[in-house]
Amino acid sequence: MASTSDTQRPARSLGTLLLAGAALATTQLLAVRELVSALFGEEVVILLVTATLFAAISFGYWLAPRMRRFGRAGQIAFVAGCLLHLTLPVLPRHAFAWLAAHGWNGTAPLFVAIVLAVVLLAPLSTLLPRAVASYADPVQGMRWSYTAELVGFLLGLGLTQPCFGHGIEVLLALHWTLLALVAGLALGTRALAVVAVPAMLLWPSLAARSRAASNALYRDVHGMRSADVVFSVDSPYQRVEVVDSGAGRRSLYLDGLENLNAGDLALLNEYLAVVPARLARPSSTLVIGNGTLSLVAPLGALSNELLTVEIDPVVIAAGERFFSPNAGRANLSWKLALGDGKSFLASTNQSFDLVVVDVPSPLTFQEAFLHTREFYALVRSRLTPRGVVSVQLSGHRLGALERSPSRVTAALAAELPEVLVVESVVADRAFAYASSNLPFHADDVRAFAPPSETQLVVIDPETVRARTGGAHPLDIDSLDLVLRRGLERLIDRRASGGGDG
Repeated sequence: MASTSDTQRPARSLGTLLLAGAALATTQLLAVRELVSALFGEEVVILLVTATLFAAISFGYWLAPRMRRFGRAGQIAFVAGCLLHLTLPVLPRHAFAWLAAHGWNGTAPLFVAIVLAVVLLAPLSTLLPRAVASYADPVQGMRWSYTAELVGFLLGLGLTQPCFGHGIEVLLALHWTLLALVAGLALGTRALAVVAVPAMLLWPSLAARSRAASNALYRDVHGMRSADVVFSVDSPYQRVEVVDSGAGRRSLYLDGLENLNAGDLALLNEYLAVVPARLARPSSTLVIGNGTLSLVAPLGALSNELLTVEIDPVVIAAGERFFSPNAGRANLSWKLALGDGKSFLASTNQSFDLVVVDVPSPLTFQEAFLHTREFYALVRSRLTPRGVVSVQLSGHRLGALERSPSRVTAALAAELPEVLVVESVVADRAFAYASSNLPFHADDVRAFAPPSETQLVVIDPETVRARTGGAHPLDIDSLDLVLRRGLERLIDRRASGGGDG
């Protein structure tokens, strides 16, 4: 990079950093989504991936002065690094699938993730220290160069927003364009052509190749006999995928974690929503979550007013298309609100006879908040005097005091004194119904159990208090459970050979 005086701001150098910052933003988004979904999306995985990305950028800063010594070889290495981005997302997915298929389930996937992060981020991150070094005054150089890259990074974040809700090929079209422009500004038109021409040749087949790589990932990493990823779209919050795995089995995956499968959906909905609705006979019902909209039809028939609050429009799109076609369109009493459940509860003046919380297990901090005492305090504030909240307990039974079901139950009991727990064998889950004044009893729940349920366990509020009295309620100051459970699952997968754990 050519030398410049302290008072001049070379447009080419600053333009390169501006575009490099934007490319770093798109690279980080792509890397996080690919690595998190491939390694399963618990909070501990997210933290590991994030730390790896920052380390990769730091490695690029360390590498920058050393690349200058290699002259043209360093330039070739930079272009080669840009070309490796053209393998996204196909090569990483096939790499993780190959490792799983050959039994490399220990630390090998983590090692591949580290290498991938370094290869993707280090070349781009070399541009900033090289630009700073070109100034006679390092302070002046840092001021202008860092500002240009930071503005570019923010620009990149803004440019990614319209890409959400579409296939990954849309985001990669933006990303590859930025890379080609960076290469062109940094090294000239020949470098631009070396990156741009292969990108244009590869892009038309990207959707098909991406789907084939996803199929391999789910087949080998998740241990499926067959896998067909019929829907894969990134939202602002997560990667949303629908996977058909043979024999009529269709599953919804969020960041690589199975959220539900269609075969279990009927029983899940029965205990989570239909049973408490039949017993409580609500006039107004609130559903938080349930992006598949599978509760609209059954609850719409059991409630005069039904409101669903879901934060992710992509989950709703997947739900309407693959799990609940035409859900709610004929139900005039149903309304859908796009937004965060916490914010809705804090801002609404409405009261509800039944609140159904249908959200993922507490494997990330964001999800875990929807299982905390603070969240249930918000729910309580919007319940009618005999209103009921229904939740699934992220486990098969109450279990040990330090496990999720007991701690979530304790959080409920801290705000709503009457908590009734249902342990279903056929649904393979435990559920809780909580209220300040529960309008039904354990025998009522047993009477409404599905005919297939022959070993249903219903635990009355007094017994629930006795069994969970020593459990620490899950709250925002004690979310260590999220990291501990995620680490346990990560270790179990490495030891057992993968799968959904």
